[in-house]
Amino acid sequence: MVKQAAWWKTAAAGCAVATLVAACGQSDGTGANSDATGNADSKASKQAAVDYTQGSYEVVIQDLAGGGEEPFEKTFGQYIRKAFPNFKITFIQSKDGTRLQDLTTAGQNVDLVYASLETISSPLLATGQQFDMTGLIREHDIDLSKFEKTTIDAVKTMGGGKIYYLPVTTMVQVMFYNKGIFDKLGVPYPKDGMTWDDMHVMNQKLTRSESGVNYMGISASPNHILRMNQMSAPFYDPQTKKPTLSDERWKAALETYFLNEATSTYKSWSTAKKKLPYYTEMTASQELAMMVFNSQWPFDGPQYVKDIDWDLVSLPTLKGQPKVGSQASPRMFAVTSTAKNKGPAMEIIKRLTSTEVQTEYSKQGFMTVLNDDNVKKLIGSESIYKDKNWKAVYYNDIAPKAYQSIYDGDILQKYLTPNVLKVVTGQTDLNSALRDAQEQAEKFVAAELAK
Repeated sequence: MVKQAAWWKTAAAGCAVATLVAACGQSDGTGANSDATGNADSKASKQAAVDYTQGSYEVVIQDLAGGGEEPFEKTFGQYIRKAFPNFKITFIQSKDGTRLQDLTTAGQNVDLVYASLETISSPLLATGQQFDMTGLIREHDIDLSKFEKTTIDAVKTMGGGKIYYLPVTTMVQVMFYNKGIFDKLGVPYPKDGMTWDDMHVMNQKLTRSESGVNYMGISASPNHILRMNQMSAPFYDPQTKKPTLSDERWKAALETYFLNEATSTYKSWSTAKKKLPYYTEMTASQELAMMVFNSQWPFDGPQYVKDIDWDLVSLPTLKGQPKVGSQASPRMFAVTSTAKNKGPAMEIIKRLTSTEVQTEYSKQGFMTVLNDDNVKKLIGSESIYKDKNWKAVYYNDIAPKAYQSIYDGDILQKYLTPNVLKVVTGQTDLNSALRDAQEQAEKFVAAELAK
């Protein structure tokens, strides 16, 4: 997550801001505030009657994650320009000197920003750019009931009833596998609907030496599977204002995703390499048979899968939680508080979340953010990987989204993830690792709250 040393002062002057839920309402740029009930001023009401397809407006857009203009144009820009041919779309890449904070300080207008749900709030809060879009959503006739429920529920919870962003694309965790390794070892391919107990048995069969290669069964990316864990365990409790790594669900998560599947080969490999096996071990060195990762991965990195015969199945489920997959990680769009063209910006979000554009996304392999089976069934159908098992991404239900805080990225990457490797390689035991991680994370949060 983006971290700003003095973000409390920047984002919350006059507000008691300790969590995302407590963030202040923002001005809509006309001198009026949009409150939690969605009361918008008369200007916003007038905007709804405007035919934006005929208007000429400049809309300035930024990917807060730092993506460039080419991926923006491919994923979003082409659809925006087609719907609004008279708009001037200005994309400003986020990098040194042109990050949102730099642009805000320089007085450069930015109308629309996007990033993952897990990371979008920090830069908006740090710059005072977070804006409640509730009034605009109503005035521009955006039906929230059409969206996948767990994501909208999470947005409302994080905003204390206010809506600071809306999803445009999303992804979950699934399991990719190298068919060549299964063929070589004579093990049947995995299937949708497997449990972690089933996976444990398969993992044992795939962990062996063959023709001088020490094969491993399954691995996962801690930063992704833990952030999107199917237990819906949060990293932070907004009531106690403390990290939650002592929660038993974190113990269960580390046992399920890593310790139970850490065979002797997996442990020795991780000890020697000082890291856990990653997708490159499935695609490049081809020592790893299966990798739990983002459902969008082959489209984001086609160069990684071009040399193997691969497919995917649903994320294995817990015995006590049948059909519950991972949490989703949606890409959110937000209108900024100082946007000069809030109406056009909102119309862009409306267009990108329309059934027509979401259908195009689905055909290309993106998960839709809509709760629409007709859109879902088309996933990947016109992509370069149209013959793959894309129904796997919808096989499980999406787990409820855990509470998201501005501290999550630091808690995960600085204090939890490093301990996964330590436990797997025997440097410490699980209980000690989680206790130490909790203590370190508590000190970090306390220091942040004291700023």
